[in-house]
Amino acid sequence: MNFEIVPMPINGPLFEGAIRVYAEAFAEPPYSDPDRGREIRDRLRDVHCRRPGYRAYVALAPVGEVAGMIYGYHGARGQWWHDVVAKKLPKEVGQEWLGDSYELVELAVAPKYQRMAIATGLMHALLEGAKERTCVLSTRTDSEAHQLYAREGFELVMEMQFAAKGATFYVMGKRLR
Repeated sequence: MNFEIVPMPINGPLFEGAIRVYAEAFAEPPYSDPDRGREIRDRLRDVHCRRPGYRAYVALAPVGEVAGMIYGYHGARGQWWHDVVAKKLPKEVGQEWLGDSYELVELAVAPKYQRMAIATGLMHALLEGAKERTCVLSTRTDSEAHQLYAREGFELVMEMQFAAKGATFYVMGKRLR
């Protein structure tokens, strides 16, 4: 099946389709969080789309349905994820991975379209032309996503929890240049 990858606008049918895909993907175990769609909509529109280097894409199935979504931006001090991860890393390691990084913030593929190379295509589109030295992300250790990222050249930087009693995450990074 051929999927077309196009830029994701910040409103309209493609945006709403991306939010739907995100909510569907994260309603599945191990996340089991059907309300994440509302949260991501607000963060995207109010904060993330205004950050330097922001780029977002959707994958369209041949029937025109949004099958997947991805977005990211340049990571920097003062951003929540960047600062939390930087505090947990030794200074040299933090500088190596976060000093000039592109942050892959969210990637989701609708459950019925998973395992069709959509996530790989979306990652390639997002990182094409990135000027940063590294790309960084976090993914839950109890999901299979880290296997996809490892196949795409991401390596384990560390394991951590963002909340005291929360899930454990892999922080992963890929050298871009």
